Amino acid sequence: MTDPIIPGMEPDLPKKEWRLIAGIFGVLLVLITIPLLRWRHYESHRPTLVEIRIVAATEQDPVFREGARTVDSEEPVSLAIALHLEYPGKGSRWLAPVDQLELGGTLVDHIQAESWPERDRTARTFWFTLEGAFLGGVINAEEAQEKLAARPFLAPELGQSFLAQGEPSFHAADGINLGDTLLLVRAGTYRVYARVEVVADDGSSRPLFAATSLGADHLNEPAMVRISRALEEKFTGIHPAAGHVFRLPGFEPASAKGWKAVDACNRLIATSSRTFAAMAATGQCSTDGLEFDPLGHLSVTDSNITSTLRWLTDVRPGDLLKQGDHWLVVVSDNGNGILDGPDMVAHSWRRPPSILPLSSALDKAPAEVVVFRIAGP
Repeated sequence: MTDPIIPGMEPDLPKKEWRLIAGIFGVLLVLITIPLLRWRHYESHRPTLVEIRIVAATEQDPVFREGARTVDSEEPVSLAIALHLEYPGKGSRWLAPVDQLELGGTLVDHIQAESWPERDRTARTFWFTLEGAFLGGVINAEEAQEKLAARPFLAPELGQSFLAQGEPSFHAADGINLGDTLLLVRAGTYRVYARVEVVADDGSSRPLFAATSLGADHLNEPAMVRISRALEEKFTGIHPAAGHVFRLPGFEPASAKGWKAVDACNRLIATSSRTFAAMAATGQCSTDGLEFDPLGHLSVTDSNITSTLRWLTDVRPGDLLKQGDHWLVVVSDNGNGILDGPDMVAHSWRRPPSILPLSSALDKAPAEVVVFRIAGP
């Protein structure tokens, strides 16, 4: 008969069994601790998003870089986002979906990739255009800052990746009828803006990191990507640089002491009737120092626009018309050989530049329209 076991008086386990229990506990501790330490090390060394920059390239100049570019009417432009990543304990790297990347005038050794460099995180990309909040109108010096301000317009046509899908459309006029007679041109100046958000692939929508590129308050920063496309060659007689002011708002000064139209044109922020005509004739925003040779007049009534000016003999593409403060540029004949209402002209009158029939561009109130040409050799 064995002795009864009294609570609190259990016999000691053999040392071998204690060692076995301790060994099992140690193994379990290691199995738990090592993955935890690895996870903590991995989490502490994850890249973070510091900043983003927009860069551009062309076929003629395939290096992606910041800043302004002037291109001809047919040259395609590629837009991309470069991401500045910080790796704790390892420094920082740039990531971009391009082969050659230049920042600050120096080629940058970078990670070439089209997505965020972690499998369990995703980068959401949003592209915008930066355009004038107002299409145009009358302006004075006091309200110039407000009316010339730009704002972002979502540009879904550029896609949702670090490499844009083509070039942006003009969005400031979305939903606004600019007229059925408007002749669309492949020209103009545009600026782009982007936002990148990094999210976890666990269904959460709140971003872990977010960064934006230079925006509406930095339109004339040297690093702002600004693409200015020239007018097509088919518009003979008109300076190709006139294409640069398409897509810009068109404003007329409220008085002689109005806003600085030439300065706004030079900075490619806005244009006016006079600065647009100057660009079309000379490629410059100012008419200062120019001399004009009169060619004749147009007669304007409520129902008709007539003249005796013959195409190529008396008038040609690039000649100018003036009705009061309204300047226009002669573009093309409708085929009858006489300058009249159906002929095409270009102008910017209180809205972005456009090319349309003369009869649609002029004020129909009875008035005299002067036709002239810039004097030159």
